[in-house]
Amino acid sequence: MAVLILDTEALSALARPHASRPRHARVRAGLRSAELRGNPVRVPAAVLVELYTGRGRDEAIDVVLARRFARVVTTGLRIARIAGHLLADARKGSEMAVDALVVATTIRLGGGLILTHDPSDLEFLAAGHPQVRVVAI
Repeated sequence: MAVLILDTEALSALARPHASRPRHARVRAGLRSAELRGNPVRVPAAVLVELYTGRGRDEAIDVVLARRFARVVTTGLRIARIAGHLLADARKGSEMAVDALVVATTIRLGGGLILTHDPSDLEFLAAGHPQVRVVAI
């Protein structure tokens, strides 16, 4: 069973629908499709690092996560190792660490679909991993 992974922009689109109604609608469509197929929805914990910025913005993320349609996946040793190898193979540094953790989480969970607004970096890191698909929202 494939997993649906929400990256930073996908989770942000759910939490802040007014910022981009079309993006919000595309993420919701992805969630409906995952639900119909019985595919789990996951959010890598590293995504929250980019979204939790304080200044009254954290609450919207917490409200979305409280709906419990998605589970937050923590970064353990295995995911960290996969992410580190992805960065090394791509000859990239920590500037792409969160993207690498998103791809690594997908790999560790057996493959699936990543929803993102900016697919190029994720596709670059996922090259050579056919079980990982990246879809622009």
